[in-house]
Amino acid sequence: MGKRFVILLATWLTLVPAQVTAPMPLRQTELLALVAGNALPENVVQQILTNGLAFRPDPAYRAFLMNAGANPMVLKALDSAKVSLAQGEESAGDKANTDVLQRLSDAARLMHAKRYDEAARNLTAAVTVSFKSPECGFVMGELLQQREDWERAEVMYEAVLNQEPDFPEVHTKLSYILYRLGDADAALREAKVALAITPDNAEAHKNAGLALSEMRKFDAAAEEYKQALRLKPDYKPVRYGLAHLGREQSD
Repeated sequence: MGKRFVILLATWLTLVPAQVTAPMPLRQTELLALVAGNALPENVVQQILTNGLAFRPDPAYRAFLMNAGANPMVLKALDSAKVSLAQGEESAGDKANTDVLQRLSDAARLMHAKRYDEAARNLTAAVTVSFKSPECGFVMGELLQQREDWERAEVMYEAVLNQEPDFPEVHTKLSYILYRLGDADAALREAKVALAITPDNAEAHKNAGLALSEMRKFDAAAEEYKQALRLKPDYKPVRYGLAHLGREQSD
């Protein structure tokens, strides 16, 4: 997988950083990448309902999402999304776009099965069709995270942010990576960036709690965990974090 990682990384490092803009309706590849990249379903729903869609989610597109393992709440949110079609907007029937969607969807399915090398091949193939898009980098970062390749995951997410600095889910994921790398200050900083863009981001609150706990700021960590549970009451890692926090405070 090393050569494929270098190809993907080189693609984003050579791109010109995008200007930070107001949220735009989600494109097909953007939404599918959020699912394939294992963004929290609640966060995906929030983006669907807040940003809307730049396409009509037809049965073929829904099939891509289901193949990628989309949570039922994400599929249901499509029915309530505002659709803003732009002239020349990509269509699920366009050959190049369909190929990218299929590659992203298959990569997610393969990652669920822990077939990481095959997933990486799909992502590399998608880059050859849609090289200006940060979506494949986001999914590749998740693949590296699942393999606990923390250093390369950090490099990949940083490269994506170089192109798309206002990508909240990348800041969210990078926050956890930095926590795992032992840099609690940087992890907290990235979590705060994510929360500035998406305030109702339970995963970012969880990551902030992890970083603050590592810094032994237990009261602040508990507050972040509580905010995460307010947004996602069934968030098991946060309940575990709170229990661990209680043990730390009693020592």
